[in-house]
Amino acid sequence: MINAIYNTGLNGVMNSQTSVNVTSNNISNADVAGYKKQTPIYETSISIKSSGLHIGTGAEIAGIEASMNYFVEQQYLSTSADASRYNQQLTYEKQMESTLSQTDTTGLIAALSGLFSGWNTLTNDPTQPGAWEEVLSSGQAVASTYNDTVAQMEDIYQSIDQEISSQVSEANTLIDDIAALNAQVAANPTDNEAIDARDQAIRELSTYMNVNVKYQSDGTATVLAEGCYALVEGQQTHHLLSQPAQSRESLMPSSTFEGGVEFQGTSSEEIMLEFIDDTHYYASLDGGKTWVTDESGKPVEYEAGDVDSAETIANVDVWFSTTSGTHTAGDRYIITPKSGLYLEKSDGSYLNLTPLSDDQGTLASDKATSGSIAGLFITRDDSVMPSMDAMDGLAESVIWETNVLHAKGAGLEHHTSLSGSYAVDDSTVSLSESGLFFADKLESGDVEYVCYDDDGSVASTVSIVVDPDTDSLDDIATKINTTSGGDLTATVSADGTLEIASATGLSFEVAQDDANLMAGLGLNTFYTGTSAETIAVNGYVSNNSQHINAGTVNEDGTVTSGDNSTALQLAALSEKDVTITACGVTYTDSLSSFSSMIVADIGAEVQLAELNQAYAQGSNEYYYDYQLSVSGVNVDEEEVNLIKYQQQYEACAKIITTAREMLDEVLDML
Repeated sequence: MINAIYNTGLNGVMNSQTSVNVTSNNISNADVAGYKKQTPIYETSISIKSSGLHIGTGAEIAGIEASMNYFVEQQYLSTSADASRYNQQLTYEKQMESTLSQTDTTGLIAALSGLFSGWNTLTNDPTQPGAWEEVLSSGQAVASTYNDTVAQMEDIYQSIDQEISSQVSEANTLIDDIAALNAQVAANPTDNEAIDARDQAIRELSTYMNVNVKYQSDGTATVLAEGCYALVEGQQTHHLLSQPAQSRESLMPSSTFEGGVEFQGTSSEEIMLEFIDDTHYYASLDGGKTWVTDESGKPVEYEAGDVDSAETIANVDVWFSTTSGTHTAGDRYIITPKSGLYLEKSDGSYLNLTPLSDDQGTLASDKATSGSIAGLFITRDDSVMPSMDAMDGLAESVIWETNVLHAKGAGLEHHTSLSGSYAVDDSTVSLSESGLFFADKLESGDVEYVCYDDDGSVASTVSIVVDPDTDSLDDIATKINTTSGGDLTATVSADGTLEIASATGLSFEVAQDDANLMAGLGLNTFYTGTSAETIAVNGYVSNNSQHINAGTVNEDGTVTSGDNSTALQLAALSEKDVTITACGVTYTDSLSSFSSMIVADIGAEVQLAELNQAYAQGSNEYYYDYQLSVSGVNVDEEEVNLIKYQQQYEACAKIITTAREMLDEVLDML
């Protein structure tokens, strides 16, 4: 019995020492990230029976438990992913906003306003060199503003792509670390240091990806991306990859097609194709929920063909390379015309996790939805790329609307030669099928040129009829040469452009162009280029400002000095509704209003990102503090525990002393 008392005291002393060690360790690690407060777990020792009575023998420490609320932790991980996503979006969208910063004299709106002001100044007196210079400088300001803006956006795009690669690599390192720490925990489930390190690594991973955690009976953690795709299973890992643009196929068992889908171009969309028969297919931009439709709302039936018959879907040219066989209804292809996020599966295949949003901006639930990596993709695909597309659409419209008026006008000096800036791929096929960039702008109609003698008198008139659906560029050159009787010579250059020159002693003007031929071929135009990156003032105009077309050719073939009819039309473009195509959507709006919309859209995205970031960050901090109240170290509480365990130690030591004294008395009695 005395021995039992002694052992009870001895165990109590040892328990107290262990508890003091645990408490001291808590205090020492109070500021260590990821450390969870540890608590010694006491269990009552087995009692003994004496004189028919069950007598307790004290307690022993069954384990040391790290405190954590698993439900709160999952909420923390989720809100951490959200906060990281919006942090990334806000960072880069603010950079986008900076590229579109506006002042009274700089930016998209000011540049375009300056151009229209220049044309308006020219209307007052088209013969004044000062007015010519204002038009040239304002036209160049528009071009350089568009060039610089889209170049900065391209830099942001490239920066995001580099950041994606870097973050994917960092996430994979954490995935490997978690698996290695799982191995340590499986070998020793009571290794709280390894558990803390693993859980901290999971927290860090949650900033990159939206993860869910399932804790297994052996103490290991299974980490799932988006709640269903395994990143870590015990010691097995599944890595993330950032891969370039690619396509995947899923053919029906009855399909005999051998070949593949080819594509050219980039888009923020993921394009799904589904065959409805052996040669026609539908296209979807939302994973098959809806099909691309025509103006009547009916699904567009695209025709499968080779590269010469490529279909354009979401700014991407799509065609098929065929070895043998035919498609059948149900054959599917998924084209990802951009670098994307993929997950390595156990069978060696890859699962596409690239964030995908519909027209309303709702993210597909089976893709990445939050975390900094998702934030980067969402910003790139839903903000940067659409803004670049909008800039290209704006620039293309500015180029065309300016050129189609300017190319029909006349300046103060007649032409002796003109060289086109837009080329065909094949000069022998119809213009509509030739690969000419502005082929869809051409119409059937008359084109007329007036030739002048050295003294400026009308020498001849050259008229041709143009049908873009039947006439090739070679045909156009032949018609001009045949009709002009040698006064004009038209040739097709080696690079596919049209060149027109007058005979010696003659010059010429464009008197009529119902077909929009001159603008379509880049002849007598104010601008060259087709996009925000390539727009530039035509060197033919900038080298000789008297080729700025302010007037037109009169019905008698003469050009009146001071005529401002073309300049008036160009100045009126500031308020005129025109057609602008961006991101596969056609807008009818003024150039000024569309410019304002580009700027306003980015501003609205920044404001939304700020609101979302503030909410997500607030939620994340709430769950952090909540978890900290459970698992964090409160130094004041630990100091109280230290006193408690010290008193427990002293009391247990007193028990040992009492037992020894009792034993001594018994021995003295013998």
